[in-house]
Amino acid sequence: MDNMVTLRCKYCGAPLDPESIRGDASFVTCQSCGTSQQRIDAEAYLEQLMGQVRSWINKTVPGGIATAQPTGVDGVARYNIYMTNVKPRIDLEFNEYKFALSSLLSHSMMVTPFMVKTDVNPQHPASQIFEFGEKLNGVEPLAAVDENSGRSLREAKSLSDAYALLINNSKILKEDKPGRYILMSNNFKEAAADFSKAEGYQPAVDRFEGLAELCQGCETLLNGDIASSYPHFQNGKGLLQKARQSALTNMKVAIMGPAVLEELKQAESLETLSRRVDTTENPLEVLDAVRRINTYSYPKVGVWAGMLGNRDRLGEILGYLSECVKAKNGGADIRVASGSGDILVPFWDVELRYSFQSGALWKKRGVEVDERLLVSADFVIDQACLTSPRTAVTDVFGAGYNEGIGASLAGTEKSISRGQEVRALADSASPGSASGRRIVVPLSTRREAERLAEMYISQAAQSNGKIKLSNPEVSGIVYVPCQISGSGIIAPKGFGALVPDRIGRTDLGQLIIV
Repeated sequence: MDNMVTLRCKYCGAPLDPESIRGDASFVTCQSCGTSQQRIDAEAYLEQLMGQVRSWINKTVPGGIATAQPTGVDGVARYNIYMTNVKPRIDLEFNEYKFALSSLLSHSMMVTPFMVKTDVNPQHPASQIFEFGEKLNGVEPLAAVDENSGRSLREAKSLSDAYALLINNSKILKEDKPGRYILMSNNFKEAAADFSKAEGYQPAVDRFEGLAELCQGCETLLNGDIASSYPHFQNGKGLLQKARQSALTNMKVAIMGPAVLEELKQAESLETLSRRVDTTENPLEVLDAVRRINTYSYPKVGVWAGMLGNRDRLGEILGYLSECVKAKNGGADIRVASGSGDILVPFWDVELRYSFQSGALWKKRGVEVDERLLVSADFVIDQACLTSPRTAVTDVFGAGYNEGIGASLAGTEKSISRGQEVRALADSASPGSASGRRIVVPLSTRREAERLAEMYISQAAQSNGKIKLSNPEVSGIVYVPCQISGSGIIAPKGFGALVPDRIGRTDLGQLIIV
């Protein structure tokens, strides 16, 4: 066979694309790992690789290379040599790789634009697996005598090649560099083709064809062709859905079920994002917002470190970005509080129920109160809010509100909090568009807002022993019109005396604004 066709990448061992090595160019680029190298180095690596394969065959096969050729010895002798000397060594090595491949299949192999993924760490270098494939090619004539042996050898070759390609993608996931989605798409397509040659691996074929589509869509999206990216995401999602369904009853690939579910969530986020971005007048601005959301370095404080480090939260936040973009273009309604202001700032609307004891002696009675909190929806980027939750909320208990000592003794108190202004502001919200105003994108999730509210009321209960609090309920997001002042904002009068400290610390340059 012509060496130009079988030239190998010296970095990963993958066969170089015949188109890239035609001619007399001094440098060639691997279409699997993306590295460029001198042609002379690739040729030297090929010679080294084939020398190692010949050495292995000579040690494994009685008679060496000559015996391994189709005309070396008669069929019965070749079959016996294969079963006695070759197959045990191949099976031992392949079983190790097959187990490692199964482990790799349990990991999500997709990453959204501007993100990296560092938790996929295969057990072997790709070059070792590609070398194994060449060993199989070298002894294939011995196995070809028997139909079952030949089929088993070809399947081992296909699965090991697929494993090597996925190893390369695991490295590409770790680095956000231009063109990585093209490389990943190439590898996923080739891996899917390899899996199609192995019996029982159709769910893996669908999965990696689906991931190839997602990668192609990401590359198209990043190149600014928003409209063309959507069909790729849609097709990729459909293939992943098919893979997940069929993997449930297939023991060979059932281990990849949770990973496919995670990839499906990414596909849905990408599909929604491309659809939303395509409706905006400035898609590049929205893509930059996606980049910033995906690359935020959140404070690592106490219990928040784990929550804010969970990538699953990004899908929800990208959904809020989509809603804001659509509302900005008049295509969707968001809950906007009444009032004037040139920028809409998001707050979580939280319903809080508590009870307390009022009165003395025979006048003592229990009082139940429905209260409201507003929680700044960007509190997750403010370390002071994470360590002191009261600075992120309308502090209804911190204002020292009471109805007087007489009401307390007589048992006529109706409340020991002061959230009337907050309730009026939240209740004024109604569905509407941005009306030409800029919108700040929420950076926290619903669960994170619940967690912050829980921490706030826990602290309130500790400071006031007669308060008994129930769990807060987050009803949704309210966008409050505020005024821009330099790089900060001024809260409207609707907050009354309960303006969260977070508002005074707001730096618009740190926020996502559409």
